[in-house]
Amino acid sequence: MYRTATAMILVGAAALGGLCLSSQRVRAQQTSTADALAIVVHRSNPIDELSSAQLKRIYMFDMQNWPHGRKITVMVREKGQPERTEAIRLICGIAEAEYERHVLLQTFRGSLGPGPRAIQSVSAMLRFVFNVPGAIGYIPADQIDGSVKILRIDGLLPTEPAYPLRRSKRVGRDE
Repeated sequence: MYRTATAMILVGAAALGGLCLSSQRVRAQQTSTADALAIVVHRSNPIDELSSAQLKRIYMFDMQNWPHGRKITVMVREKGQPERTEAIRLICGIAEAEYERHVLLQTFRGSLGPGPRAIQSVSAMLRFVFNVPGAIGYIPADQIDGSVKILRIDGLLPTEPAYPLRRSKRVGRDE
């Protein structure tokens, strides 16, 4: 009887430990997805993947047309949004002020039209990308819906641990 009770306790503890580990894995995946910035495009865009270098070229306006010929419309969050600062740092590898100077210089040289479109919120970014076939934008990966296509970056999706566009800290959230 003592052995049976001890065995039952050990089996229960092992099961409980498995549940705890499983719950930790789920929590880790949710955290990693929440800290990832997903790059999104219109669902009809034939592009499924970009390298980090290609993404940087798009956001720095060195590449202004998709390979299939459509004009690229670059979307960013409005100035003052923490998500904007993080996205520019992650995508372009520069500070927001330096990015602004670069866009201004490109505009002054005549190699750039109106520059990036500034969007107020995640939901507005989703709506704009949904409605504009050439648009590219970014949103927190945990706020994605089925209205847009998520691009792989360097062959990885935001749910994968080595995904390159991870924010260093949780930035402020809007709706």
